[in-house]
Order: sequence, then structure tokens, then C-alpha cells
Amino acid sequence: MKMKKFFAIIILLLLIFSLISTVFVAIFSDNIRLLFVFLFIDIVMPVIIYAYLVITKQIRNLDKKEDDKE
Repeated sequence: MKMKKFFAIIILLLLIFSLISTVFVAIFSDNIRLLFVFLFIDIVMPVIIYAYLVITKQIRNLDKKEDDKE
């Protein structure tokens, strides 16, 4: 359980850092490509994390159903 909390804190810090970086680049930089990279990361990273959680939950449910049948 402690490992889950540790990874959750790290992911949360990465997301916060990414959002702060996006705002910083948007305000202080002229590099549009870098801004789009940060925006892409801000949108895609949470979607990938959510998809991972949904898929692992479904796999666990399938494993439980198979164990119940036996």
C-alpha cells in the first residue's frame, strides 16, 4: 500500500510540474513548438494514466471471475 501512495505522489508532482511548466512557457517563451509539446503532455499523460487504471481494474475483475468459476 505504501508503494501505491509513493507512486501516486510522484505522478501528482509530475502533473503539477508539467502544468506549471506549460504556464511558464506560455508566458515567457516565444517557442510555439515547446508550448505545444507541454500542452500535448498535459492532455495525454492523464489520459494514459486513466486508461492504465481502467485496464488493470478490468484485468483484475476477469481474474476474479475465473477464480470463482474454478
